[in-house]
Amino acid sequence: MRGEQEQQAVANAAEQTPFGTPAKAPAPSSVWGGAETPAGVWGGAMTPAASATASAVPTATPAPSSAGWAPVAPVRSPVGDPATRRALPAARRAWGPDPIMLLAGLIATSAGALAYVAIKELWVHLTVTRVATDADPALVATLSLRGRAAFVGTAGTGLAIALAVLGLVWLFYGIQRGWTIPGIVNPAIGLLVATAGVIATVLSAMVWFVWEDAMVLRAKAAGMSTEAMQRLLNLQPAPLVQIQRLSGLMTFGGMMVLGLLASCLGWYAYRRRD
Repeated sequence: MRGEQEQQAVANAAEQTPFGTPAKAPAPSSVWGGAETPAGVWGGAMTPAASATASAVPTATPAPSSAGWAPVAPVRSPVGDPATRRALPAARRAWGPDPIMLLAGLIATSAGALAYVAIKELWVHLTVTRVATDADPALVATLSLRGRAAFVGTAGTGLAIALAVLGLVWLFYGIQRGWTIPGIVNPAIGLLVATAGVIATVLSAMVWFVWEDAMVLRAKAAGMSTEAMQRLLNLQPAPLVQIQRLSGLMTFGGMMVLGLLASCLGWYAYRRRD
């Protein structure tokens, strides 16, 4: 009996505080981690001492648990960041043969060589007549002239050589499309050369004045002296001169047209390289 009374007295003493007030029940455990929740978080009252202690001690943000949800830092987009911008590498030049430039060079070289050979051939056959008193034309002289006999033929020789040289250069640069073509051999120069050759062909076939110097120099071929041919050409009204186009003129004109086509192909290939 005495032992039971002592145990009851010890239990009553443990339930009371030193000041005689009943002890507070322990705070409910935390729902998320099982740790005790400090006073004041869920609405509990805080004593002045506890409030002062809590304001003095800085609270540290607990590290997120590996088992629970953790906030994800926002990802920074590299689009607007100047540091992530890099200069694009320069476009690599394509290497290898350029079939269009090779074709242009082959055509231009062949056309220039054939046009040069055509200069030595007969271009025109001229028939010179003058008006008689009875209004019937009187035949004075006939003669055939080669292209090299006149200034137009000399100019045609230079044009043919220039076209052939340009074609050879285009053939060389057609081996590798990555090589830069100098401006002095630009296919646009070939366009000018071929166009000048076409104009010279048209003038030679339509206007007899381009053959005047050659007619004076070749007057003996028509059975006349140089002075007689000069006086004949200076007559007023001017004599009638019929022009018959021969194979040399037709060949030269055809080669110039072919050179014009080759220059167009070369210009197209040149633009593709840029």
